[in-house]
Parts: sequence; C-alpha cells; structure tokens
Amino acid sequence: MKRLFLILLVLFASAAAAIWFHEQSGYVLVSVGDLAVETSLFFAVGALVATVLGLLLLVGLLRRLGALPGGVRRWLADRRIGRSRGRLVQGLVRLTEGDYPEAERSLIRAVDNSETPVLHYLSAAWAAHRAGAEGRRDSYLALAEKADPNARLAIGLLQAQLYIEDEQWETAFATLNLLQERYPRHERVLSMLARACEVLGEWERVLDLLPRLRRHAGMDAARLAELERNAAIGLLDQAARQGRDALERAWERLPRPMQDEPDVVVAYADGMLRHTPNSGQLEKRLRLALRRNWDARFVDRYGRLQVDDPERVFNVAEGWLREHPEDPELLLAVGRQAIRCRLWGRARSYLEASVARKPSAEAWYLLADLLEHMGERDGARRAYRRAAEQAGGFRSLPELESLREAAGKATA
Repeated sequence: MKRLFLILLVLFASAAAAIWFHEQSGYVLVSVGDLAVETSLFFAVGALVATVLGLLLLVGLLRRLGALPGGVRRWLADRRIGRSRGRLVQGLVRLTEGDYPEAERSLIRAVDNSETPVLHYLSAAWAAHRAGAEGRRDSYLALAEKADPNARLAIGLLQAQLYIEDEQWETAFATLNLLQERYPRHERVLSMLARACEVLGEWERVLDLLPRLRRHAGMDAARLAELERNAAIGLLDQAARQGRDALERAWERLPRPMQDEPDVVVAYADGMLRHTPNSGQLEKRLRLALRRNWDARFVDRYGRLQVDDPERVFNVAEGWLREHPEDPELLLAVGRQAIRCRLWGRARSYLEASVARKPSAEAWYLLADLLEHMGERDGARRAYRRAAEQAGGFRSLPELESLREAAGKATA
C-alpha cells in the first residue's frame, strides 16, 4: 500500500512539473566551441532527467554483471551442499537398513561439501565397524575429531561403544578413562566406565567411582548396591590370591556398611580360611555376623575354623543349638568342631543328626571318616557309599576325588 501511494505521488508530481515547465517561455542554450544547441526549458529538463535515469540504470546493470560470478558460485555451492545433504540422508537410510558398504560410500562421497562433516565421519565409522573394517572405522573417527574438535565427547563415546561391541574391553577402558578425566561428571561416561571396570575386574576403580556414580550416573539404587557388592567381593577375591596381608588391607578398604553385607563377609571368610583358618579375628567376626544375621554360610565357615582353642569354638557353636536345634548346617559345623576336640561320640551324633535332616556328600564323608577312625568299618563302608551317591550332584566339594576313592576302597 505504501509503495502504491509513493508511485502515485511521484506520477502526480511529474505531471504537475511537466505542466509547469510547458507553460514557461524560457529556453536553454548550450555552447561548446563552435557548436551551439538551443532548446526549450521543458525539453532540456526532460533530457537531463532521462540522462540521469539512464546513468543509474547503467550503473545498476554493471553492478549486477560484476556480482554475477559470485552469485553463480553461491548457487553452485548451495547445490553441492544440497547434494551432500541428500547423500547424508541416503547414507543414514542405508545404515538403518543394514546395507553398510553402500552406507559408507554414500556418507563419505559428499563429506567435502557438507556443512556437518563430523556427522558423516561418525556415521561412516559406525558403518565400517558393522562391516568389520576396523582400520577404516578408526580412520573415520580420527577424521571426525579433526573436523570438529568440540565433538570429542561424542566421538569418544562412540569409539568406546564400538570397542565394547567388539569386546575390546581393555581399549574401551583406556578410552573411557581419558574421557572421564575430561568430563568427570558425565552420566554416560561414568556408566560405561563402570561397566568396563566390572568386566575387567577393576574393582578398586569401581569403588573409587561409586561416589560419582551415585551423584551423576542416574543409576537406580538396586544397581548401585549390586555394583558395590560385586566390587567388594571381587576386591576380596583378588586380594586373597595375594595373601593374608593383602586380604586384610582390602577388607579395611571397604566402607563400613559393606563389611556387614553377608556375601562380602563370606568372601572375606573364604579368603581367611584359605590362608589362616586358625584366625581368632575371623572367629570373632563370624560370631558377630551370626549375632546380627543368622546365615547358613556363616555357620558353615564357623565350623571350618581351626583355632588353637577348638573347645571354645565348639562350646559357642553347641550353644547355638539351643535356639537352632534342627539346623543341619549348624549340626554339621558342631560335628566338625567336635572332631577337632576329639569328642568322637558327640561328633558322631551331630553328624548323624545332620545327614538325617539334610543329606550331603560332605557330611556323609566326614561321618564315614569318623566311623572308620572309630573302627566301625561296616558303618564306614555304608557312609562312604552314601557319600558317593550324594557326590553325583555335588561339584564344589574339594575332597570329591578323595571321597570317591575312599568309597571305592571301603566297598572293596
């Protein structure tokens, strides 16, 4: 509307000016050397206006012609960018369809003209990985980092994910450690690093990560509890293979609440029984653990103690029978300690009570060995036979082979 009004105003002014100049009686004389031109004022003004408008049009035309190469270049560049964008879409479609070689070709073919080359390289790295071309995959990842250094986090996470898919856990662990140093609170980095540590048995590293995992990783409480428990058990198992001192240091390294976890207590007890079954400290810890939580595994480990004062352990275990008279694990544990105290009759009665309530290869074997020691060879032979029968489904008994040999001898 404004533009129309302006045009009308110009036309009106032009018409008024033309009428005014037409009514004027003056003239214009232009003399250049011997040449003289005389004309009316109206024609002279019209010629001047026409000359100015012609010059303006000529200047505009020249400017357009001068800008033509740049415009052509921009048009060609826009066309190349559009073609690159189309190939990116085509490559992503092929990647989704599982045509990895074609996806890789489409993604790389137009990367030079792309506005987002890092996206081309990352997608191509994924396609090369799925096609089994690890060399090209790593090359694309390196090119992606050069193309956009600000995308290091995304590139590193994809790299670690691809290593994990190939089960290259050590390489993934190294990559994630570097990422965690740069991005110490990133949720996905922490979660993936915790997983790599779990697979590789880097339990001490898991324990170091747990505070950050609780604050930043977004894991649920059950998963965090499981991770912490596995880390504690794994750390104790590793330390137990190194010796008692290492086991004690690992135990002290654990948070106090974790030292009350039943699975952790069992792992610690197994390690101590391997190195020092006569540990009075272990006896105290098992006794306190049983006071807090009556667990058959604690009872079993208590029965395996070989302390210097076996009567004290026997009396404590036998005292528990007042509250748990039908507990087969407790009866077996008391029978073990009675054997160490050389109380043959009481040991026999406790072992017989244990196998009567819950037959096991181990209990039958101990009873058979005891009966043989007491000279009751027929009873020992029967007990060995029962032990061998039970051993058919028993795989964790260390004395299994000895048990079978002993059963064969007693039968012969």
